Amino acid sequence: MDIDFHQQKKIINMKKLAIISILTLVVFACSKKTTVTKTSSTEKTSSATVSHERFLAGKTVYEAKCGKCHKLFEPTHGNMESWKKWIGWMAPKAKLTDEETALVTDFVSVNALPN
Repeated sequence: MDIDFHQQKKIINMKKLAIISILTLVVFACSKKTTVTKTSSTEKTSSATVSHERFLAGKTVYEAKCGKCHKLFEPTHGNMESWKKWIGWMAPKAKLTDEETALVTDFVSVNALPN
């Protein structure tokens, strides 16, 4: 069975399109994942136990270390009991120091849901 010129051209174009699509997916899959954490007008940036400076330092660690591998969740996504479990589980994976772990915990505590 012979393939005429137009069919060959269609096949070549389809192959090119498939290769470009695959390369595009690979490039996007391998690109650095960044998520902007929005500060809503109701978000607190300090509490009775966490200073504004410590809040910002914890937010920086959270965005840099936690956001490196996955989507960042808003602190209002859970209460402190659940956050402490997640932070305790994820801190070693993110290679957080004890101080970085404390900063992230403080950052989350300012806006976490009540227990």
